[in-house]
Amino acid sequence: MIDLSPEQFRELGYRAVDLIAEQLAAVQDAPVRRPTGDLREQIMSQPLPKAGQNPADVLEDAANRLLPYPMGNNSPRFFAWVNSPAAPIAVLAELLAASVNPSVAGGDHAATYIEHAVLKWLKELMTFPADGGALLCSGGSVANLIALGTMRYVKTEGRVRAQGIGSESAPMVIYTSTQGHSCIQKAVEILGIGSDYLRKIPVDPDYRLDVERLRAQIAADRAQGLHPVCVAASAGTVNTGAIDPLNAIADLCAAENLWFHVDGAYGGFGILAEQTTGLYAGIERADSIAIDPHKWLYIPVECGCVLVRDVQAMRNAFSLIPPYLRDDNALPWFSEFGIQQTRGFRALKLWMALQHIGEQGYRESISRDITLARALQARIQARDDFEMIATGPLSVTCFRYAPPGVSDLDALNRQLVQIVQQEGQIFITTTELGGRLALRACVVNFRTTESDLDTLLNVLAEAGQRVLAKI
Repeated sequence: MIDLSPEQFRELGYRAVDLIAEQLAAVQDAPVRRPTGDLREQIMSQPLPKAGQNPADVLEDAANRLLPYPMGNNSPRFFAWVNSPAAPIAVLAELLAASVNPSVAGGDHAATYIEHAVLKWLKELMTFPADGGALLCSGGSVANLIALGTMRYVKTEGRVRAQGIGSESAPMVIYTSTQGHSCIQKAVEILGIGSDYLRKIPVDPDYRLDVERLRAQIAADRAQGLHPVCVAASAGTVNTGAIDPLNAIADLCAAENLWFHVDGAYGGFGILAEQTTGLYAGIERADSIAIDPHKWLYIPVECGCVLVRDVQAMRNAFSLIPPYLRDDNALPWFSEFGIQQTRGFRALKLWMALQHIGEQGYRESISRDITLARALQARIQARDDFEMIATGPLSVTCFRYAPPGVSDLDALNRQLVQIVQQEGQIFITTTELGGRLALRACVVNFRTTESDLDTLLNVLAEAGQRVLAKI
């Protein structure tokens, strides 16, 4: 039987909440990760159940296999990538959203209006025009794809929908920096523009796009008979947290008639921090912005968002409803503005978290994350066994273990990272800057404290000493 009685559901629900609460209570002291061992093969080789099982047993089995082996981002000592913990109230929102299970393609039901509300709030947080277009999506990759898809429609004057990109008289060219996210290249390839026409512009010493190099490349491409159409700037690169000179890029885009896009998937909400005053000047001039509430707003994945200044262009780029059937006296459907027809109810977790935490709460928490990054940098600079590689304006720190007398620091740091990832006291990953391997610590975690920063450096140093002892 598929259905559960209210009593059965209540009993299972209480047990599930207890399991989650116990996990959250233990997260401060629990390992960040545990080796999965035989679990991987057990799960992947599990045969398809032929008969249904007791739901209580299914719940316990799921808890036993899942909860002890997390990705780790709920932990205060998880410093990898850009993965935040989920705000607890948003976890509860996921349960409520699943219980009504709407498709938020559009229509006259509460879920659509909740999404309209949160989109209005997000535009306000990002200083984006209130009458611009906006849409929740899976994450930054799809947000960038929708934004650049709208740009492609505009720059082909709508021809691309019927005739395809091959009908254009000259190849379109898009510009980003060498630090731009890989999803920009994916979008360029998916949209049929091709990665040969994505120009990766060198960066300045602070890893920001070099505007003069950009200007020269645009001129060179025009001289070759190509069609420059867009600059995809970064408001917080994943590698270092660099924020491109947005106002200068906006000026150049205006002068050259280019679409000005900003990828703020990681760093966009850094605009709320007290330490970033002035760094985002010009973002309000963007034609489109990609942001990820499931990063710095601590919303459970998936929850990305795309903002597009020209809402009608966004609709024209994706809608398949003929103009004579559009009822502009009612709200148009979200499915007209992006690539999904069936859409999940992503808005509820964001709506509830924004109400619980509030704009001021987010300002304080994001500012605190950046303050912790500064504290980590101070600790690194105070020690003679670490060296700084890069410090951006947000919450990323790139550094490495560098005790005196070691020649191959890349090999040392590569090996020590393997050790700490396996042992699970902390979790950190690497990147490459200027041809050097670097440890990369990102703080987007309301649970992290200064003592966790001490643990991070001490665990890294201890693992590094073990590597050296073997050598």
